[in-house]
Amino acid sequence: MKLFYLVNTIYNSGGMERVLLAKANILAERYGYDVTVVTNHQKGRPSFFPVSPQVKCRDLNVNTHLPFTMGLYLKRLSALIEQENPDIVISLCYQELPHLPKLKCKCLKMGEFHFSHDTYLIKGQRCKLRRMEKAVASLDAFVVLTKEDEQIWRQFSEHIVQIYNYSSFPVGGPRAPLSAKRMISGGRFEKQKNYRDMVLAWKLVHEKHPDWVLDLYGNGRRKKEIARLIEKNGLGACIRLHDATRDMKTEMLGASAYLMTSLYEGFPMVLVESAALGLPAVAYRCPCGPAEFIENGKDGFTVAEGDFRGMAERICELIENEALRQEMGARIYEKAKAYTEEKIIPQWDALYRRLVDGQKSR
Repeated sequence: MKLFYLVNTIYNSGGMERVLLAKANILAERYGYDVTVVTNHQKGRPSFFPVSPQVKCRDLNVNTHLPFTMGLYLKRLSALIEQENPDIVISLCYQELPHLPKLKCKCLKMGEFHFSHDTYLIKGQRCKLRRMEKAVASLDAFVVLTKEDEQIWRQFSEHIVQIYNYSSFPVGGPRAPLSAKRMISGGRFEKQKNYRDMVLAWKLVHEKHPDWVLDLYGNGRRKKEIARLIEKNGLGACIRLHDATRDMKTEMLGASAYLMTSLYEGFPMVLVESAALGLPAVAYRCPCGPAEFIENGKDGFTVAEGDFRGMAERICELIENEALRQEMGARIYEKAKAYTEEKIIPQWDALYRRLVDGQKSR
């Protein structure tokens, strides 16, 4: 079976790119799929995450963020589809999604959404959301990450499928001892991740526990802004900024909790990965994923979005109660066993085969 994945670029260190490439590698290497990742504007830059030699990468060399470029992009995409004849074309819900149902080809058309329905409302992009809702109604399948989001999208299509992200870290390996006076977070320094609230929360933590540190990993447009906020609040010794790392596992193993203050998410792969290492998490209850994964007070804490003071209180609770840290770490580690490659990838395989078999029987 031949799959086309449509994505802007794969040189960034984002979670969506990591999920996509990890899945593409497995489908190609272990399930025998013919997989092509089609980028818009890679410009010859290498992928941040590993790409299997069995996964093909094609770039259309069109910057679709610029106005009046979509026509050229669709022309080149259509030519590539006609040449390669994929069974399924899968959009990761960028600018091309509203145009996908209009493509004149025999292939099946899918969307794979790594955020949540309300993402565009939060960003003030209601018109973009309406175009997306209209397009979803015409797709052969639309995959979302959480059950909460599935219920929302079912208003617009009967072809909604929910599949969770999985951990790329095998469950059953080493676990974090949770004894280090260090907490961790990672992701692109963009508005979505809301690192401003994390800094404000840690300022309150630092007042009570000056011997603990917070390490932040990532790159992005707002990194300098966050660095200035850290300096302004005199937190340079206790909040350390790092570039994005390809070895987040090692960094997590040396931490005692994972923190997240996002304004919106899908189903954050990083929460599942930290769980696979036995790290309890403290996260905002943003739409949609954290509260669906973390059971508040049992295997971590969720806090109302924007409540950085409440975030600080829960962080301090973990710091001051090592037995609680260990108990929550053990529980989240057990939960992570349901989010493994062995349990999740077969769901994708079954979906693709069901769609293709259904098309053949028409």
